[in-house]
Amino acid sequence: MAGITLNGVVVGGIEGPRLDGIDLHIDDREFLAVIGPSGSGKTTLLRVIAGLDAPEAGDVLFDGASVVDTKPYERDLAMVFQDNALIPFRSVRGNVAFPLEVRKTSRAEIDARVGAESRVMAIEQLLRKYPGQLGAGHQQLVQAARALVRRPTVFLLDEPLARVDPSLRIEMRNEIKLVAQGYGVTAVYATNDPTEAMALGDRIAVLDRGRLMQIGTPDEVYHRPVDRFVAQFVGSPPMSMIPVRADAMEVTTPAGSLPCAGRAPERSATMGVRPEDWELVDTAGLPGRVERTENHGDHWYVTVDLAGTDIVMRSDTVPPAVGERIEVWTRRYHLFDRNGRRIASIAD
Repeated sequence: MAGITLNGVVVGGIEGPRLDGIDLHIDDREFLAVIGPSGSGKTTLLRVIAGLDAPEAGDVLFDGASVVDTKPYERDLAMVFQDNALIPFRSVRGNVAFPLEVRKTSRAEIDARVGAESRVMAIEQLLRKYPGQLGAGHQQLVQAARALVRRPTVFLLDEPLARVDPSLRIEMRNEIKLVAQGYGVTAVYATNDPTEAMALGDRIAVLDRGRLMQIGTPDEVYHRPVDRFVAQFVGSPPMSMIPVRADAMEVTTPAGSLPCAGRAPERSATMGVRPEDWELVDTAGLPGRVERTENHGDHWYVTVDLAGTDIVMRSDTVPPAVGERIEVWTRRYHLFDRNGRRIASIAD
């Protein structure tokens, strides 16, 4: 198996570094989810681990040994690309079997492994078809089966479910996690969907403009974001941000004040609140006006104008009507300084 370490990895780009001094360790058999917006460096990170891109500075180690000078095929890994990377003139069965045929695996073993991975990826009915006859989602499932059939020690996935039908996506991501755990592989899964990362990752690494902003468990990244970028990127809807003035005893918002319990320095700041941390109160809250509501079946998201700043709160009951005056309160919030760094977290 393989633990993976990146030490000071730099990969240049035309408009700035694609990776800017990345220090990262991935434990043996860990499932790491890597998230960030387009252009943040997710794919480049996977390609550096795979050996498809060479770092201009820094080192990549598998189990403590540098692999910078080794070829991709020498690293015992498999990668699922976002775009179609199937062999067009081979059937689905031929594509899935190809890595085993190259290794001159016995026909009986090939049949057994192709059958197993086809069942896992729900593509048994497609084995006789060719890539050109498949939709984009099924092509990605075939890629995943082809990667897993090798039973590699490192499994890299670059947004493998981005084009999979939504009705299959939850089922397939659960299968990928279970298969990775069952085979005991070290998995690195790149996605721009924070919800997917929260559901899959043992830990989450958040990238922005080639820099590693935070790494931690899903709970750590969600509940203790290091800065405003992480706070707003992780979570849907994103954390609401309100300009405030903080001192040792209270936080003053444009709509009123909240207790601070002596845990914030005196300064101008931004207060961030998750949708589920707002609550509707009858009196003595922060006054606001309902701007719009979204029905999500078992809950609603309510946008409230709070003295000129929109916040989003979650309601598990039918919310007040649009235009209605309400009062809201929160006992859990974060404070960020003018540079966006978190300076305090309040949870009464």
